[in-house]
Amino acid sequence: MMRIIPVPRQTQRRTGTLFHYYLTYLFLTSVLLTTTGLCLHTVLKADRLDNQASAHLKTLLRLEGSLRTDATAAVDMETTATELKFYLPEADSTVRWVALNNVLTRENNTADTLTNSDRFVFHKGTSLEFSSKDETAVRLILTEPPRMRHPEDSSPAGENTSHSVEFLLFVRPAVVPVTSEPSARANESDTGTLRAAESERTN
Repeated sequence: MMRIIPVPRQTQRRTGTLFHYYLTYLFLTSVLLTTTGLCLHTVLKADRLDNQASAHLKTLLRLEGSLRTDATAAVDMETTATELKFYLPEADSTVRWVALNNVLTRENNTADTLTNSDRFVFHKGTSLEFSSKDETAVRLILTEPPRMRHPEDSSPAGENTSHSVEFLLFVRPAVVPVTSEPSARANESDTGTLRAAESERTN
């Protein structure tokens, strides 16, 4: 005759306790993995933003160096809202700066032939404009696009958060040849003096 041995209640309770431990372990593991992923995402985003800011500053410094080098060697210029021309007599060339959307291009022309060009690319939405009030000074105005407002930012919603950078350049004016009017007048006066002296001798 077979005897049925009942399962102790203590073993059943222990099996249920292990299942709860397993659920708790899964929950803590998922929380830990989620927190680790968020931290890595934040670190990578900060590193990307830092690289973008560093590249932007390097582009600005390179642009300023090229502009000031051209302005120092130039003796005359022509400017519009989107174009700037420098005349370099020593190199016998013309440097043309062209602004198109967020790209500024430098073109070096010798004898109406393009010898080299360089491009300065800024963030999308950046505006570039040349402004000149006289023949010896020109201003490049670089306006960055508005930045996204954070929810915790207390500034008004309509406030403009865009930033601008200005480069002020001075160019030597072209030398205007002096007319020979003073010398001609001097010659006329000398001729009149000689004629007067000759008439006095004749008398």
